[in-house]
Amino acid sequence: MKSWNGLEDATAPVKPRRTPTRWRALSATFVTLVCLAAVDTIFPELKNWDLSLSLDEEPALHHAAFEWSKIAPSEHLEFHKCFGRFECAKLSLPWDYFNGTYPNHTVSIAITKIPARVPVDDTRYGGPILFNPGGPGGPGAAVAIVLGHALQQIVDSSVETSTPSTDARYFDVIGFDPRGIGWTEPVARCMPDQPASWSWKLREETEGLIGSSDAALGRLWSMKHAFGASCKLAEEDQEGPDIKQYMATAFVARDMLEITEKHAEYVANEVTRKAAQKAGKRPGYYSPTYVPGESKLQYWGFSYGTLLGSTFGSMFPDRVGRLILDGVVSSYDYQNSLGNGSLTDAEKAMTSFYTFCHNLGPAECPLATTNSSVSDIEDRTQDIIASLYHNPLPIVSSDGPDYLTWSDLKLLIFGATYQPRLMFPFVADILATIEQGGGSATDQLASMFHYNHVLFCPANGTEASDTPVPDVATTAILCGDGIDQTHLTRDEFEAYWNIMDTLSPNFGSYWSMLLMSCAAWKIKASYKFEGPYGGNTSHPILFISNTADPVTPLRSGRYMHSLFPDT
Repeated sequence: MKSWNGLEDATAPVKPRRTPTRWRALSATFVTLVCLAAVDTIFPELKNWDLSLSLDEEPALHHAAFEWSKIAPSEHLEFHKCFGRFECAKLSLPWDYFNGTYPNHTVSIAITKIPARVPVDDTRYGGPILFNPGGPGGPGAAVAIVLGHALQQIVDSSVETSTPSTDARYFDVIGFDPRGIGWTEPVARCMPDQPASWSWKLREETEGLIGSSDAALGRLWSMKHAFGASCKLAEEDQEGPDIKQYMATAFVARDMLEITEKHAEYVANEVTRKAAQKAGKRPGYYSPTYVPGESKLQYWGFSYGTLLGSTFGSMFPDRVGRLILDGVVSSYDYQNSLGNGSLTDAEKAMTSFYTFCHNLGPAECPLATTNSSVSDIEDRTQDIIASLYHNPLPIVSSDGPDYLTWSDLKLLIFGATYQPRLMFPFVADILATIEQGGGSATDQLASMFHYNHVLFCPANGTEASDTPVPDVATTAILCGDGIDQTHLTRDEFEAYWNIMDTLSPNFGSYWSMLLMSCAAWKIKASYKFEGPYGGNTSHPILFISNTADPVTPLRSGRYMHSLFPDT
């Protein structure tokens, strides 16, 4: 989202050097991106960051010295050292803000913080910036570990902390797992255990996208309805409240207000504690005054995270500090049509792939020839994709056999449009290797697929290092926020799919499956914010959109800008 599509950049992307370590990290990152693409509104949260700057953080996710289960939830923020250079907390918050049901139940929000580079009692301390990576369903606490330092580098002053400055500001960066997601408890689930969930996910993935065969639509329609009805039955059978009814965006916006409030309280207490330890006030000391109900949110939201930010600004306009909404989702499209307008610019993003390849030429892009045009590269790419429709490519590896399907390749390419500078060279190599009948580039996909296809279980009492993609959470939020779609017939859905395929021949099949999920989803949100969106916020909101975003088009940014004066 950080202007990485580069359509107006005369410089073509540079192919990154791939050491074995870098390849493994890139594989894990790319698989995560593509897997999320397969079950939610993709991973717009990553599309504007240069992932190559943050790949070194990935091992921290598996840091053996920290386990979330060892942290007790608290009504006040209590941070613990975790994952090396981070601080973690579990904040206990009310189950139901809006209806007052289940007053004895709470949710435990998992929070990961990259501490500011100056102490909280330094006059240059700028407070916390919360962020949401998108989805819905993106695990903010985990993403903070991988990308939090890169975000902090962007928002912090460029002045070194050792240099005196009255204008410099340095911020905490906070990622959190929204309700039902990741390390937050309880986790949204529809199946009795993780292996059952994983098995069902693999069955759905094996069917591929709608359009991958003559039978795919019918099979996927039946699978989605079996899943939706079974999930509803599981809800009715369980004791106590079901978190899936309390995950709508309005609940998360309210949670963000509580996190902001509790962090202001935490900072005030820390400053008081530090003051008590000192013989006197040193230069640069200040004492913040904590006034309950007055703390303002500082926030950076990506893709769906912009919808979350817009919801917060509409519900709590007087509690807006600084909001950056990056890769903007239209509240109207999101609530009324489940993102029908999201693919408006998707083909522009795909065209950038052909254009970059043409600009680089055959020396750097294997799909280009000396005399090829942009159109020639497009035709060649589409022919390669079509070649897998009836003949998937065998993948040979010591990690185990696998194969690359038409649907797999479509999702690989879709995921790449979120990080073109990093991923387009990778995709070009894959496409050229497929055309040649396979080779080392495609065989290395085995380790990527292994990462997503094999269930990892905890051992010796430790926590699992890899968890299933949060498709239940995504569906609960997306379908809970939008208008009811359960009246939709298969014929009506097929007509919708045809419209989406016309709008985006490359990506319409995938995007249509979001509506299919909601057509089968029987669980209703106990409360959802239905507007109006917009209003006069205490500080102007910054909306950021670009000209070739695959799922958050420029027109969405302009629409949301029109709802909030002076943004």
